[in-house]
Amino acid sequence: MHIATKITLGIGSLVTIVSIFGLVIGGSMIDSMDPNDESWAGELMMKEQAPLDYEDNFEWTSIYNVFVEEGYEVDVEVLNGGEKAYFESCDIWDDCDFYDYAGYQEGFQYIGEIIVEQSGTYEINFIVNGDGEEPTVMIREESITDVFGILGGFFGCCLGIIILSIGLIFALVLKDKKTLPQNMVMIVGTEESTTSSLDIQEDDNTDISQEIENDSNPDWWK
Repeated sequence: MHIATKITLGIGSLVTIVSIFGLVIGGSMIDSMDPNDESWAGELMMKEQAPLDYEDNFEWTSIYNVFVEEGYEVDVEVLNGGEKAYFESCDIWDDCDFYDYAGYQEGFQYIGEIIVEQSGTYEINFIVNGDGEEPTVMIREESITDVFGILGGFFGCCLGIIILSIGLIFALVLKDKKTLPQNMVMIVGTEESTTSSLDIQEDDNTDISQEIENDSNPDWWK
């Protein structure tokens, strides 16, 4: 199997497994929640009488649902939030009845949510529209990390399937390079050529020795 195929299939398998794990964890967290329970609308963070200024730490990974005692009207404002944290009325999305059934808070009505885009300490101001009235207001923190787990798992599974598909295509298209055997080279006539060369060299050495001997013998001509 080609190395590119192995890497692609490995990455695709890893992404898919991790994404499935995220889906299972996120789904189990949601399944464990009872729609008839008050905590369906989030864990209780604050429950006090208005008017008041409430200061606390708010995380961007949570949504802060605001409720007011039924029969009263309260204006909510994040005093030091700016664009980092702000109150959004349920009238904007026309979902003021969102918690009338699942997550119903007996004796309270849902009026909107505090949206946090940057975690920090913020001061929430509750102003009552009515002289002398002191209705109870409530903030419930709803974590959205489980939703992130489900969304991340879903998109991760899609990505993993795409990578695995590419790996399968590589497996069909790419082939390993075959290792060719080393060529055996035979030099024909090497032994004879070597023998002939040695004979010629010996003859040359004999002639040279004869010439030297003749030169040293003054009577060589006789």
